[in-house]
Amino acid sequence: MQQSPVALAGGAGVLKEAAPPRAAEPRRLAINFLFLSAGESTAKLLTFATFSYLSRMLGPQYYGFLEFTLAVMVFFTLPVDLGLGAYGAREIARNPDRDRAVRLLHEITGLRMVLALGSIVLLAVFIVALRKPFDLKLLLAFYGVSLLGGPFLLQWFFQAHDQMQWVGAASIIRQGGFGVLVFLMCRRGVPLPYIGMIECGSILAVSCFCIWVTHRKMGFPWPWPTLRIGALASHLSESVPIGLTEVAWAFMWYFSTVLLGLIFSDWSLGWFGASHRALMALHTFVWLYFFNMLPSISRCVGLPRAHLLELMDRSVRFTAWTGLLLAAVMAVLAHEILRIVYGWFFFGAGGIFAILVWMLPVAMLSGHHRYILIAYKRQKQLLYATTISAVVAVVLGLVLVPLFRGVGAAWALLIANLVNFALVYFAVSKLVTEVPVHRQVAGPLASLAVAAAVYFPLRHWNFWLALAAGIAVYSAGLWLEDGPRLAAFVRLIARRTAAEPA
Repeated sequence: MQQSPVALAGGAGVLKEAAPPRAAEPRRLAINFLFLSAGESTAKLLTFATFSYLSRMLGPQYYGFLEFTLAVMVFFTLPVDLGLGAYGAREIARNPDRDRAVRLLHEITGLRMVLALGSIVLLAVFIVALRKPFDLKLLLAFYGVSLLGGPFLLQWFFQAHDQMQWVGAASIIRQGGFGVLVFLMCRRGVPLPYIGMIECGSILAVSCFCIWVTHRKMGFPWPWPTLRIGALASHLSESVPIGLTEVAWAFMWYFSTVLLGLIFSDWSLGWFGASHRALMALHTFVWLYFFNMLPSISRCVGLPRAHLLELMDRSVRFTAWTGLLLAAVMAVLAHEILRIVYGWFFFGAGGIFAILVWMLPVAMLSGHHRYILIAYKRQKQLLYATTISAVVAVVLGLVLVPLFRGVGAAWALLIANLVNFALVYFAVSKLVTEVPVHRQVAGPLASLAVAAAVYFPLRHWNFWLALAAGIAVYSAGLWLEDGPRLAAFVRLIARRTAAEPA
């Protein structure tokens, strides 16, 4: 007989209400984040090592061509997904029925294959029209071939089932395979098309891994494409707003790189590309944080608003403290970071990186509101907000890049991200509920101001002492303002919850 929401407690026969459903168990959320962090940390270390090596082998000019290619490919890779990954993960997390998950697996794979073929055709037209060296065109062509593996990158399916260990493993395989081949095949003066062939090999390897995990480890059928027009139209109606939002997001983040590459072919493209790549490596942790959070936010949809507000309050406090500290330290060390990672030829790019790095705390805070809009099926409002922000980035880029090159591109990106933060904040407040950030951010901002007041006078005497003193002051502010609250949250995560098996 089906058990009612009321259960007997103990031998006395006292009736006790069953515990309400929770959006996420803190321990499960933490374990998933650790898996993702381990995988992405390893992958990003491999990527950093690989591109650091390539920057030395190619030099600023040809390394700029590589970064131009990667920026261009963003605009042809995102349409292959068109929001289907986030849509599929959300739908399965909301209703984890196996038969429905199997249908989504086949249908989304089929739809992504059609989109990949269309994207390749558009890329071919772009390559023909592009007035750049033949090696650069051939590099773009090889990257276009790699789009055929996109439909079989099934990290979204692992995410939907909280199987974050496979997401991390897929990242390691892709970046590790790319890195190993680069170190084996690339020497000083290596032809650019070699790098494109290596990319095709790494995509093939990770696609095979994802297919194997889905079938052998998770017990689902082979993820072959299925094309059912009625179902595909239904999926697209839900996913296109998410996908177009991602395309608009790409314009915000990558348009300036493409514009620099179209206008300039000198060191300025390489400098900005190196700074932007360092930023995107750090931004990966912002992405994986919310990648891990999306299922939990989605489960809040059917619960009282208090569940969402509790989850967001803890998360906003954590990201505000860590994001602002990270940005401040990276800005101070910008020149040295780029010199160490890319070599002396990139030391002058530190000024660009010092501007770009402030996008991290902005993205960490705005991410809460962007993913709330996705979880609560407000994709169209997210699309509007991101499109406006992308227009701001494009207009500012067209004005600032010809005048100030990489520095102008950095300011265009930062301002556009601030506009995006404001827009998604007000969208969530109007359409879902107010998810405040001012109370959570006030303490970190005040602590950062005091730390800066300590750092700047001391740096003329001893730079490292000044940096250590600034960090110490900031850490003291963290403990006084939010230390006990965050410590209690850490203890909660470390302790097994009653819902978990012993």
